[in-house]
Parts: sequence; structure tokens; C-alpha cells
Amino acid sequence: MLYQRRIADNQIVSAKLELHLRGSRYAGVGAQLLGIVSLGLAGFYSLNSQVMLAWAISLLLLNLWWSQRINRTLETSRHFTQRPAVFNELLLYAAVSGAIWGGTVIWLDPYLSDLIFYLCVGVVAIISVVTIAVSVVIRQAYLTQLVFSLGSIALWLAWHAEDRPFNSGLAILLVGLSVFLVIASEWMSGAFSEMVETSLERAAMSKDLASLTDSLKTRNLQLQDARRQLAEQATIDEMTGLRNRRGVNIIINDELARMKRMQLPIAVIALDVDHFKTYNDNYGHPAGDQVLQQLANVMLEMSSRAGEFAARMGGEEFIIFYPTVNRTAALELAEELRMKVLELKIPHEKSLTAEYVTVSIGVISCVPEWELEFDTLLKAADDALYLSKTNGRNRVTCGELEAEAQS
Repeated sequence: MLYQRRIADNQIVSAKLELHLRGSRYAGVGAQLLGIVSLGLAGFYSLNSQVMLAWAISLLLLNLWWSQRINRTLETSRHFTQRPAVFNELLLYAAVSGAIWGGTVIWLDPYLSDLIFYLCVGVVAIISVVTIAVSVVIRQAYLTQLVFSLGSIALWLAWHAEDRPFNSGLAILLVGLSVFLVIASEWMSGAFSEMVETSLERAAMSKDLASLTDSLKTRNLQLQDARRQLAEQATIDEMTGLRNRRGVNIIINDELARMKRMQLPIAVIALDVDHFKTYNDNYGHPAGDQVLQQLANVMLEMSSRAGEFAARMGGEEFIIFYPTVNRTAALELAEELRMKVLELKIPHEKSLTAEYVTVSIGVISCVPEWELEFDTLLKAADDALYLSKTNGRNRVTCGELEAEAQS
């Protein structure tokens, strides 16, 4: 087997007890009722009818009580190994039941004819054979009942062999039947044990597989979440938290196509930190990273609406994409961005432009034609940025798209 679950012995015993009780509460009690009717009728006309009626009612009440006792036990507990009294009660009932049948036959012996007496013995033997199917799960209980019923009758017949013509032969038959039932009960009890153990193994395996399935589902969700996080990390610049070039490429085509369909203006703002290499050389790269992070926070603050995004294109170069923003609004936003950076008042003593860190900005805005590509917009914004740098830095320059770029 590829999988096998070891079941604890106490679990097997508990399951066998439950199976035994479920089988005996109806079938076992039913066999007892059959015996009560048969022996009751046999003695009804030979003994005092009131005595036999009292005997039958007493046995009937005993069996009904035992049936109710089993039902209550099954309803209140399934872990029978934690209740030793259940097993002890089962053995006690088996002993009492067997003793009643054996004692009843012996009690009726002086009052019955040979034929009726032997028929009564046959009824008890039939009860012993029938109950093996439901009582042998717990073999100790079955053997206890067998000893007290057939065993006691066989001894009585052997002791009184001269009283009736067939007592000796019947005693031998009962002993032989008892031996056969003992052997059969061992085989059947073993078969029941294997069945119970197999059933428990399958139930345990099913539970383990269900747990494994839940675990795999959880791992799958965790894997999907990890993949999503990796995908996000692959599109996000680790230092600034802005989109990187790959992140821009993933969403820009959809945004640009949306503006083309609606024929609404778009704007791209490109910016560069002035004299950033000088800043790194003077203050160190960690300080330079902090400058970029502060600049990213300003850009994130100014690109929080739907469709807007800021991105780090490499080094100290950034862009902001604005949908539905015309040229005038784009220039105002670019100027606001330039002033916000200046208001940070990050010292830059080696700058040739100002005493604080500044940015140069290029702006491009248009209503995009269907043929317009984002790279064309980006190049136009970069050209405008280049003009800002060559014209003294720390300024905003608005660029123009070449006529053939939109045609």
C-alpha cells in the first residue's frame, strides 16, 4: 500500500463496542423475544399460567430495559474505551441472559414432555446460533452467554442422562455445537476486527486527505499571493516605491488607448534632479537615495487620482502621466511640482543652480491620435526636459510633438 494509517488499539475496541451495541439493540433483543414466546408457550399449559406470564413479562422488561440502555449509551458517548462500565455491563448482561435461558430450560424439565422439552432445548440452541451474528463482535460477551446457556444445559443433560431417552446424545450434540460456535466465533470476531480496522483506516485516510487538501489549498493561495507580490515587486522601484519602466509598460497602453477612444487630452511630465552626480559625490549615495525618496513622495502626492501614475525611469529621471489634462493644466502641475521640490529645502552646496536641490522639467500634452505611441510622447517630454537643462535648469519647458508623430 502507498498509504497506511496505524490505528490505535483503543480506537478499534471502541469501534467494536459501538458496532456490537448497534447490532444487539434490535437483532439481539429480537432473538431474545423469540425465545420468550417459544418457551412461554411451552410452559403455559404445563405450569401455572400466572407463573409463566410473570416469567415472560420479567424477561420482556429486562430486554426492553437493555435495549433502552444501549440507546442511551449510543446517544451519550461514542468513546466507549473511556467508559469501562459499558464493557462490564455488556458481560454482565450476557451472563444473566445466558443463565436465564439455561435456568429456564432446567426449571421446565420436570414439567414438560420429552418432545416439548427437547424443542425448548432446540430453541435455546437456535438463539445461540442466531445471536452469533450480532454478539460475536465482542467475543468475550458471546462466549459468556454461550457458557451460561448451552454449557449449563449440556451439563444438566449429562448429569440427568437416565431421566430422558435422548439426554446423553443431546448433551453430546450441545457440546459439539458449542465447540463449533467457539471456533466460528473466533473466525467471525477476527473478520469483524479486520473490517473495523479497515473502516477506521479509511476514515483516518479520508480525514488526512481532506486535511492535506485544505493544506494544499492554503499553500496554493499563499503561492498565488507570493506570485502577486513578486509581480508587483517586478513592476515597482524598490527604493522609491514608484513604478519602474516595466511597470509603466504594463499599464500605459491601456491608459493611452482609453484616451484615444475618448479623444481626451493627456500629459507627460519628465523631470531630472539637477546636478545629482555632484550631490552624490559631495554628500554620499545614501543621502542621494534619501533625496530621491523625498522626491518620490512629492510625486506620489501629486498623482493620486485614477489613471495617474508616477514612475522612476532610471537613475534620477522620473515621469508623471496625467490623463484628461491639457497643456495649461499640465504646465501648472509641473510648476507646482518644481516649487514643492524647492520648498523641501534640501541643501545642495555644490549646485551651480541654487543652494537647494532643484529639478528640471519637460512637459508634453496633446489629444492623442490612433497612431501615437507612448515612446513618441516620452521622447517629446525628454526633449523638453533637455531644453530646461540647457536653458539654466530649475525650470519648466513645454515641448511640441512633431507633425508626423501624430499623423
